[in-house]
Amino acid sequence: MFKIEEGQAVLLVARTNTNTDNLDTLQKLRSTLLTQVGSAGRVDFEQVDRIDEGAVRLESAKYDIVLVSPVEPRVVEHSNRVLESILLALKPKGKLIIQELALDPGSVLQTSPVTRTKDDIVQQLKFSGFVETEVNSTELVSANELHYLAETQWKLGEPSLFVSQADGHLWTATISAMKPSYDVGAATALSFGKKTKKGQNNINSTSANTEKKRVWMLNVESDDETEIVDQDGLLEDEDLIKPSAEALARPEGVKTRRRACKNCTCGLADGGEFDESVACKPEDSRPKKPKKPVDVVNLKSSCGNCGLGDAFRCGQCPFIGLPAFEPGEKVTLGGNMLRDDLLM
Repeated sequence: MFKIEEGQAVLLVARTNTNTDNLDTLQKLRSTLLTQVGSAGRVDFEQVDRIDEGAVRLESAKYDIVLVSPVEPRVVEHSNRVLESILLALKPKGKLIIQELALDPGSVLQTSPVTRTKDDIVQQLKFSGFVETEVNSTELVSANELHYLAETQWKLGEPSLFVSQADGHLWTATISAMKPSYDVGAATALSFGKKTKKGQNNINSTSANTEKKRVWMLNVESDDETEIVDQDGLLEDEDLIKPSAEALARPEGVKTRRRACKNCTCGLADGGEFDESVACKPEDSRPKKPKKPVDVVNLKSSCGNCGLGDAFRCGQCPFIGLPAFEPGEKVTLGGNMLRDDLLM
C-alpha cells in the first residue's frame, strides 16, 4: 500500500487503545516497514494524542515518510497542531500519507463527530504548508465499524440510530501530500558583484564594471529565470564625482533673502516691495503694564530674607546694596555716608 524505499526514515502516527487487534496490527505494520527500510533505515512510532497535547516535540527534518492513522481506530479530525508538527518533522520533499474519516458532500449528520469532507481535509493540509495534496482513494465505512465507533470510541447515546443515519455517508479517505523543497530557516545567497579591493580607485572600478551587464538570480529550483537590473549600473560617471566646496558655495552677488519676523512692519511678510536698508522694528501688540513705584519703607518681603543682607537676597530684591536691617525698621544711611566725597 505504501511505497517505502531502503534506507528511509519512517514515522508512524496513530491512536492506540487497549484493543489487542489494534496493537497487533500496528506491530505487524511496523515489522513490515522495518523489513522494507533495512538496517540503514528506521521506523519510529508516536501517539497522535501526545503530539496534539504538546507532550512530545518531533525533531525537525528527520523523516522521509510519515504515515498518519494507518490502522483503526481512525482519528476523527487531525488538528492544525498535529499537521504543523508533522510538517516540521519531514525532510524537504518528504511525503505524508494520512487516513481520516470524511463525510459525503452535502450530508449532514446531527450526532456525528465527523463534520468534514475530503475536500475540507485537503484544504487544511494546504493551509498547514503541504503541497501536491491528492486524494488517493476512498473506502466506505462498514456498518459494523460504524457501530464500534459510535459505541466504543465516541460513546454516543443511541449507537443504532447513528448507524442507521450514517450508513453509506462516511468514508475513509487516504490523502497524500508533500513538504516543499525548502526547509524551515532555509536561505540562499545573493550575488551583488565583486567587492572593490583596498587601494583601488572606486570611480574607475565602478565605470569598468558598468560596461558589463550584471544581473543576479534567485534560484529556488525553478526553471523560470527573472532578470533583475543592478542599481549600480544605472549610475553615470558624473554621478560618482563628489562635488567640491566651491561648487556648493553661493555665487557672488546673490544675496540671501531675509525672513519676515513676527509683527513685521517693513512689508516683507505681505510679499510686497520693501526697503532692505530699513531694519524691521516689529511692534509689540501686547499692552504694556505701567510700572508701580516700589515702596521701600512699607514693602513686605515675600521670602523673608530681605533684611538679612545681600548674601541672602534674590536677584529682584529692591533692597540690594543696602545694609541688613530688622523687619519694620526704616533703612537710613548714617554718618558721613550722605556727604559728597569731593567735599571732604
